[in-house]
Amino acid sequence: MKDILRARLTHALLSFLLSAGLTLPLLGILEPTFLNPAVLLPILITILIFEIAAIKRLTAVIAAAIGCAALLFWLTAMNGITTVSDLFRALSLRIAGVHTALPLIEQPAVLLITVVLTLICCFACLRNVSCFPSTFLCIALILVIYLTGSVSVIPWALPALIAMLLILMIDRFPETPLLQVLPWAVVLVVAAFLLTSGGVRDNPLQQKADELRQAVLDRLFFTEPRDVFSLSSEGYYPEGMDQLGGKPEPHDNPVMQVSTPRTAYLRGVVLNEYTGRSWRNTTGGRRYLWQSPRLASQRAALFDQLLPAETVRNAQCDPVTVSVRMLSGSASTLFTPQRVRELNPGGELVPYFSDASEIFITRNLQPGDSYAVSAPLFVAGDPGLGTLIEICSTMEDDAYDRIVETYTELPSHLESPVYELARNAASAGNSPYDQALALQAFLSRGFRYTLDVENQPEDVDFVTRFLLDTKEGYCTYFASAMTVLCRMVGLPARYVEGYMAEPDENGEAVVTGLSAHAWTEIYFKGFGWLTFDATPKTSGDQQGPEEGPATPSPSPEPETSPEPTDTPEPDQPDHDDPTPSPEEPSPEPTPEPTPVPSDEPSQPPEPDQDSESDQDTVSPSFPWLWLLLLLPLLLAVRILMTSPGIRAARAKTEEARLDIWAQEITDLLYAEGMTRRKDESPMAFGRRIDRTGIFSVALGPVGECLSLIHYSRAEAQETDTSLIQDTAVLLRSELSRPARLRYFVRRIFLPLSRRAKTQ
Repeated sequence: MKDILRARLTHALLSFLLSAGLTLPLLGILEPTFLNPAVLLPILITILIFEIAAIKRLTAVIAAAIGCAALLFWLTAMNGITTVSDLFRALSLRIAGVHTALPLIEQPAVLLITVVLTLICCFACLRNVSCFPSTFLCIALILVIYLTGSVSVIPWALPALIAMLLILMIDRFPETPLLQVLPWAVVLVVAAFLLTSGGVRDNPLQQKADELRQAVLDRLFFTEPRDVFSLSSEGYYPEGMDQLGGKPEPHDNPVMQVSTPRTAYLRGVVLNEYTGRSWRNTTGGRRYLWQSPRLASQRAALFDQLLPAETVRNAQCDPVTVSVRMLSGSASTLFTPQRVRELNPGGELVPYFSDASEIFITRNLQPGDSYAVSAPLFVAGDPGLGTLIEICSTMEDDAYDRIVETYTELPSHLESPVYELARNAASAGNSPYDQALALQAFLSRGFRYTLDVENQPEDVDFVTRFLLDTKEGYCTYFASAMTVLCRMVGLPARYVEGYMAEPDENGEAVVTGLSAHAWTEIYFKGFGWLTFDATPKTSGDQQGPEEGPATPSPSPEPETSPEPTDTPEPDQPDHDDPTPSPEEPSPEPTPEPTPVPSDEPSQPPEPDQDSESDQDTVSPSFPWLWLLLLLPLLLAVRILMTSPGIRAARAKTEEARLDIWAQEITDLLYAEGMTRRKDESPMAFGRRIDRTGIFSVALGPVGECLSLIHYSRAEAQETDTSLIQDTAVLLRSELSRPARLRYFVRRIFLPLSRRAKTQ
């Protein structure tokens, strides 16, 4: 009884140290307020119940029965299923970067996590399961601390490291009393902590480790909120992000240097839902790693990489290279054309994409960041584009119905005169493409461009007021009206904000705040999305794009003359001019002086307090964190379930228990490269091993015992099993490190039946 009590006290101490050292840091990582020493009380109670239950087999059965009954009662009568569900949901949100859910269920969350972790630690500290479960648990904790950067919880993890070191010592020297090695374990762990806790930030190895951690987080666990681009950063949205319109104050600060062979519309944000006051993105907030091969088909669909079909592509479909170098800071958005074929991020940029076909990185852009994309640069009105779209419309397009459903939605408050205006304006077109061109010409020729606008009333629809009342505005007015009018006639359209890069004769463009722009993208069956820019030239040139039908005569006709009388002054910004029509060349407007970037890039603009934060949901990569956390646990459970001690305790006969421990000796010898020959008896095999002198433990008696039982009618006795069990325990402690590793690898990954066949 004294030996049993000593064994139980040893196990209780190890379990307490391991559990406290794992539970407290993990709770602190999940929520700093959870890190409370009061958690030690449920740890002690759980360990006490476990030790009482483990005294005898009868008490274990009784405790298991009571525990199952209590668990069933809690799950059914005490609404435990809901509590567990809420906990998993809160943990998922916490991993996704949402910190508000866990504190709402603090008490049940802390109690459940504590009890479950304590039970796992109790099983991991059993004498016959070796040191691997505790080692895996500690390594998993260190990895979580490392990936989350939670350095402040490291002192709370020291008890777990002490427990792991004690288990290693006991496993290596099983006859050494625990109290003899406990002071040494404490001194070693505390000394290691003190030696590495100071001056580590200047260590080059630490810097490399931080870079590695950041790379892992960026590629596997990027779920943090990000800054999303908006025209508000360039002086637009003067009435707030929830209200289009108002008099803007654009600036001419350099934003980026762009190399492009022709005018490029560089998309920043793509929005699909019109509320009457502003545009929002409701197509989903999931984020996907750009380089992931598993997401290649989804990436190709979102960026029209497979459209048009190979059989109808012409020279227009050939991609060109657009290179971008940032001259100032910006949001996390990468500004790219729509049909990105290839993306080459520079330096440490890790690109992601969303369901809205936006591309962004894991941090905000900084001056000097550079990247390049390969993409065809389609713009409505390009020569021959109408013919290509007409051919594509006869081909299969699996995504077309879904896109029409999503991108033709409109709020119910829009009035019938606006619908009538849309139908009349598009009536001159015979095909969807011609209808879109007719709507573009209707807006660009019949409405006046100006920055000097009145504030938008909150109780009036933005597009309706622009079309039927004011008939003047700037790019967000024209892009919003174009998108809404297209949807009214059944053309799937979406609203886009970004920059327009107009290169010089050398293919270079310095994009400034004056180049910020808004436009419309329309989807055509079999062809994909196409850029339409309805904003007229500020010089007064109101010519429509090429291939468009004759300018329609909609009713009611806008009262404004095709050539506005109030032309903006030459010093007004030319930030959202579309590309002039190649069919009807017009006199060039007086060019705005091109800002020359200075040697020192300008400071990034102050973040807009009203800018939206991307509340993306968890990406498909986030389950890897669960797998990372569960892997050590699964390995520990596998080692526990294949433990000869556990299997022998569950065996029903003495012969079965003897065979289990005999197989354990065979596994250990096999790991050391020693197997019994087919014509060799267990006795001869044991004597042959003893003659090598590799092990101090004698295997001859085990061979004699097994030969006597296998080759005679003698029945296995408890003393025989004890002899083989003691020999197996001593033999395992004498294995070399490579052999021990091979032993546990086989034990984890190879079924028992196959292990028996290979020996």
